[in-house]
Amino acid sequence: MKICHVAPELLPVPPTKGGAIERWIRDAATRLAARGHELHVMSRDHGDGRASETIDGVRYHYVDVPKSIDRGLPAVMLRGLWHYEGARRGLDAIKPDVVHHHSPPAGLWLSRGGAPSAKQVISLHSMDYGWAFGYAGWDRRIFNWGFDAAARVLGVSNFIRAHAEERYPRIRSKSKTVYNGVDGNLFRPEGEPHDAPVLYVGRVEERKGVHVLVDAFEQVISRQRPNTRLRIVGPHSYWDAKPSPYYQALVDRCKGNPRIELLDPTYDDQALAAIYRDSACTVVPSVFPEALGLTALEAQASGVPVVVSNAGGLPGTVSAGKSGLVFDNGNAHQLAEAVLSIIGNPDRRRPMGAAAREWVMRTFSWDVIAAELEQVYTEALAP
Repeated sequence: MKICHVAPELLPVPPTKGGAIERWIRDAATRLAARGHELHVMSRDHGDGRASETIDGVRYHYVDVPKSIDRGLPAVMLRGLWHYEGARRGLDAIKPDVVHHHSPPAGLWLSRGGAPSAKQVISLHSMDYGWAFGYAGWDRRIFNWGFDAAARVLGVSNFIRAHAEERYPRIRSKSKTVYNGVDGNLFRPEGEPHDAPVLYVGRVEERKGVHVLVDAFEQVISRQRPNTRLRIVGPHSYWDAKPSPYYQALVDRCKGNPRIELLDPTYDDQALAAIYRDSACTVVPSVFPEALGLTALEAQASGVPVVVSNAGGLPGTVSAGKSGLVFDNGNAHQLAEAVLSIIGNPDRRRPMGAAAREWVMRTFSWDVIAAELEQVYTEALAP
């Protein structure tokens, strides 16, 4: 099969500064290319003048987004229009059998003319479905047009799939859950960490619930286990140059506690994998409905138990009580008790870490997800 993934317009693929969708596209395309398919990716540019390149058997095609429409108010409308018009032209040249879009149904509708005979597939990675036109009436109509053009609509979790079906009932006959994948060769256990910290990895934003974790650490965890450390690794944003007041307040708060490390993000895969391995427990404390939670998968693949909130699709990333624990959204005391029950009991933490690795590789490994994608494409192409 000749397959082309169309990425959203905000971050480039391969990713240089994070982005779960962009990593999904890179990893899925690489696995599918290794399985004998011809893989292309349409992405926004990296800002360095490259028009295309081949990496790990995948051909990347870059849409040059002018700086004049890449920030501020013009970006709200014009960036998406520019990007998907470029994607349409690229698809017209590639002529794939299957076009796999990611998140924006509006983008599918705008770029579909570039490959009129191809089967269109779309993965939904969030509840808002990505780039929109800013007016609910228009968005709902254009999103429906995009969904109508899709042969299959994929949710990255059962939560996202159910949410999409409730809002757009016409997709029910062609919707399916295909999870995010995790690289078990990169994220893997490696020895027993010594004096390992509690870990958070991700954007340091209010909706990510980092303050709930800090509350739990300061009010309960560090009082019961004074030598425990908390490590927070991540950017204040992928897009905004200026840190938010929330981030600044958290920085000031963490400076006052020598047991809390607030570190810059790392975009090197090997360095990130090492950070996971060097943790006693990884926490995903989001207070908004996460689509799935790639951090939880990467940690468990590394043999690390996780504690996640029950927001959105996060509970679906855990074999509750076996690979990790789930706490009530925003409940710092419950979060603390869950963490303490893991880090304070090595006889529990070790088998839980082993179960986490087994659970994730059986359910979310890229070998599993790539085979499911092949099946989706084959069904879409069938008469």
